Amino acid sequence: MIEWGVVNAGDTILAKDRSEEATLLKNGNVLANGDELSMQKWLKELYGWSSIQTYVFAIHKDSGKSLS
Repeated sequence: MIEWGVVNAGDTILAKDRSEEATLLKNGNVLANGDELSMQKWLKELYGWSSIQTYVFAIHKDSGKSLS
C-alpha cells in the first residue's frame, strides 16, 4: 500500500474500535510502544486473537478508513 501511495511511512494507524495507535514504517511494519512489529502481530496482540483480518482492523488515522 505504501508503493501505491495509499498510505505513507510515518502515517498513524489505529486499531479499529480501540484507542491504540502505531506509526507505519517504510518497510510495512509498525512502531508501537517503542517496538517494531508486523501490523498483523501488533493487532493480534491487542485483540488477543490467534488470527485477524489485518487490513479490516487497521484504520488510517488521517482518512478514518480501514486499509481493506
